[in-house]
Amino acid sequence: MEVVHDAGVMRCPYCRREVPLPASQAAGWPFGTGGTSVPHITINTTRTFTETPEVLRRKKLVALFMVLAVFLAIGSIMYPILSSTFFDTSDKAEEVQVGATARVKSFEATVRGVDCTKQTITQPDDPATSYDDTNSEKAEGKFCVVSFSVKNVGEKTDTYPTTSIEATNATERVLNRSIIAEEYANKGKRELDQPIDPGKTVDQLLVYDVPADTTLAYLQISDDLFADSIIKVKVS
Repeated sequence: MEVVHDAGVMRCPYCRREVPLPASQAAGWPFGTGGTSVPHITINTTRTFTETPEVLRRKKLVALFMVLAVFLAIGSIMYPILSSTFFDTSDKAEEVQVGATARVKSFEATVRGVDCTKQTITQPDDPATSYDDTNSEKAEGKFCVVSFSVKNVGEKTDTYPTTSIEATNATERVLNRSIIAEEYANKGKRELDQPIDPGKTVDQLLVYDVPADTTLAYLQISDDLFADSIIKVKVS
């Protein structure tokens, strides 16, 4: 419909019909005289999204993993710094050679050998699987693989304090332990982290990523981080 104000009609250009405009709207139609009756229109541009409980739960898990990853990264950076700064063990350490046995809690611990010639450690394919699960980890510097053995000489089942094992260079710089390379070197077995029965001996390879500008000099073993006495096994 076309509005013809001068004629006061609404005209249909197709059917050629004319309809008179209402008297109250003849002037200033469609909003009245002077447009004073313009309606107030509010457009809501806010879009509402409804997420399913599964999506929300997945987002929470992702956020939790990210927070844990940040804390682990900060811990791996700060621990060597704090350890070397606040826990100087040079005055209370007993130095022994590779092959010597040291008493740690109810265990006898022995470093049997060290190999610092590897740049890559590979986990071989497991023939029991139907797929190739070969994996490799490359060192940032060089890998030092420590053959470590513990025997429970106590009277009850106990767990060896693996967190108290530290590798350092000659100036007490703490070297990073490569958990992934260690996992591959031990073919996925981590018996040292499990409870050990009395009389049982457990052997495990410890792997450290040693920067190219330094060498592994000592493996420090003790009861815990705040131990009064520490055994320093001289490896080079």
